[in-house]
Amino acid sequence: MIRLVALDLDGTFYAGRILGVPDSAWAAIERGKREGLRFAVCTGRPQGGFGLEWGRRMEPDGPHVFNDGASICTAEGQPLYTAPLPHLRELVGLARNHGLCFDLNTATGGRYYEPELMPPGILEHVAMVGVEARSRRLEELDLAQEPPVRLWYVVPDLGLWESVRPELTALPGLELAEYFSPREIIAGVIRQGISKATGLRWLAAYYGLHLSEIAMIGDSDNDVSAIRDAGLGIAMGNAIEPVKAVADHIVGHVREGGFAEAVEYVLEKNR
Repeated sequence: MIRLVALDLDGTFYAGRILGVPDSAWAAIERGKREGLRFAVCTGRPQGGFGLEWGRRMEPDGPHVFNDGASICTAEGQPLYTAPLPHLRELVGLARNHGLCFDLNTATGGRYYEPELMPPGILEHVAMVGVEARSRRLEELDLAQEPPVRLWYVVPDLGLWESVRPELTALPGLELAEYFSPREIIAGVIRQGISKATGLRWLAAYYGLHLSEIAMIGDSDNDVSAIRDAGLGIAMGNAIEPVKAVADHIVGHVREGGFAEAVEYVLEKNR
């Protein structure tokens, strides 16, 4: 019996700037709640913004997972679990030494970049996720009150990244995720051992559930571990092949009502 549905946002629940969150997705959540399901956001997005608004709407009394498991908060944004980012000063120093733009996320929903190292495209990303990015130097932050949990580098040159990467990977205790496009490399670092799968385990403990009672719905690299470990793993039709390979079930594309189909599949199995 599935009692909790954890869900990725982009490409799973959110269908892009034109379509947004389909009406069918909200209708499916309401249908699921009437039949006893609970829901939790489980996203790589920074904490807060539209992701938290959606989480509050779907489960106002429950926790939600952000930053790929590095921060978990109430629907009001109060931190419940934090995995502080180690080697923060070394990571920022590496950015300063090489002129790398970066985006720093905290466990309280803060989002910062250094004045001279503003990441390209950050304003567009702010518009998409709804989490304001503010210009601050590391020395101006109160790290005790706002523990950083994730740092994203935005690197426009592959050659530069290849020279920086060995310095980064030499720092112990970090988890590195890399995303390559023709125009840039986006590389995120969080505490080693943290993932959406650890977020699921935290949710299971919070609700007093076994992982077998949790479903995870997703589409991208950062969903693989959670979909593999969940009692029921569901891949969107637009998911990458590694996600589909570990999923128990595959539904339609996010733009074609795939999320609503996933919730209905959970309900059918429960019935």
